[in-house]
Amino acid sequence: MKRRHTGIFLLLLLAILTAKPTAAQDEGGLTLDQAVSLALAGNHEVLRARERLFRQEGQIQEVKSQIYPQVGLEGSYRRSYDESLRDSGIGAFVDPEVADSWVARTTLRQLLFSWGKASTAVEIAEALLRQAGQDVASSERAVVLRVHEAFYDLLLTQRLVEVAEERLAQRERVLDVAQKRFSAGVVNEFEVIRARVDVANARTPVIQARNRVRQAKAALNNLLAREQTEPVEARGELTHVPLEPLTLEQVVERAVARRPELASLRVAREIAEKNLAIARAEDKPQVNLDAEYGFATQHFEHLGPNRERWGAGVSLSFPLFDGWRTRGLVAQARSQARDADLAAAQLRQVITLEAKVALDDLGEAEEIIRASSLNIEQAQKALELAETSYRYGVAILLDVSDAQLALTAARTDHARALRDYMLAKARVLSVMYQL
Repeated sequence: MKRRHTGIFLLLLLAILTAKPTAAQDEGGLTLDQAVSLALAGNHEVLRARERLFRQEGQIQEVKSQIYPQVGLEGSYRRSYDESLRDSGIGAFVDPEVADSWVARTTLRQLLFSWGKASTAVEIAEALLRQAGQDVASSERAVVLRVHEAFYDLLLTQRLVEVAEERLAQRERVLDVAQKRFSAGVVNEFEVIRARVDVANARTPVIQARNRVRQAKAALNNLLAREQTEPVEARGELTHVPLEPLTLEQVVERAVARRPELASLRVAREIAEKNLAIARAEDKPQVNLDAEYGFATQHFEHLGPNRERWGAGVSLSFPLFDGWRTRGLVAQARSQARDADLAAAQLRQVITLEAKVALDDLGEAEEIIRASSLNIEQAQKALELAETSYRYGVAILLDVSDAQLALTAARTDHARALRDYMLAKARVLSVMYQL
């Protein structure tokens, strides 16, 4: 029996040691860094961007194929009958008959010269691969910022639940005092009823706050590509950690140097120039090498080395008039280059606006944090005085209710300001691609 218990204990110990806790359960919650890692690993938007990158790698191989020799193996059978022999001198002596043709051959085609079109096409495919990499970085930047937003929203909703529950606990303490004073005959029953109404009213914000937590968790899980009902607790605090002083010009300068979207547009401009080179080569000569080797006979049993057939040659094609197709392609390529320049200028304006809004929000949140911090201290003292005064019959219930509302508002404003500051800070860093 003792040996059996020892075996069960070892099995349980092995199960505990090999169990893999989820990120949400690790150390009692999910950190912001863990959330970002999960999003980068599983978010569908990021995964789709990476798939486009992989697809572009395959397209490079496809484009490179045109500069390599094309080798093929062909086999054919043909049966024919030709009565035109009757009109020839041979037809007077030979009756037309059904003829069979058996062919087996290997073909070779090699591009020798294309006025730079083939090599430029490969360069375009490689540039598109670099652009796809920048698009992946851009998708990751957007997802990381959204994870920060969702995580800070969850921290805020969790804090607002605490604020609502504190308000409810305060109302319940006042109700307890009112009931004791009523029992002592100090106040009438109306005072108790009003206190009960205040408690009931305080339960509604708690219910609403808890529901917002559930919604915030679902939003975060959605970004992490998990089931929206999967348990998750945000581990962290709403804090005010100042950002290094930055001017609008500094933020924009760093953004222009680092943002993957701008790098992608620079590659687009490069691609447009290469497309222009290809377009200009459309009406230029092209040289190909064609060769074949095989066997041909009218009788299948004779198909073999003694029926050898081969050929090789070089062909030159030189379009003389293509209906102004080349002119149209050149116009499109030039427009593509101008469009890339306009898109880059537009994006710089967007980045400047993003930076200005984020910096303004950062300053606004800092001011509110300072004001609300002082307000919380004053409101807390006012509530303590009101509760003490009410306990001794100096103040009325309305004084306590007003003080409670003021403290709740101050705590809510402070929590929202902290979330807004952290979010504005994340947006400033995201604009500079430093998040």
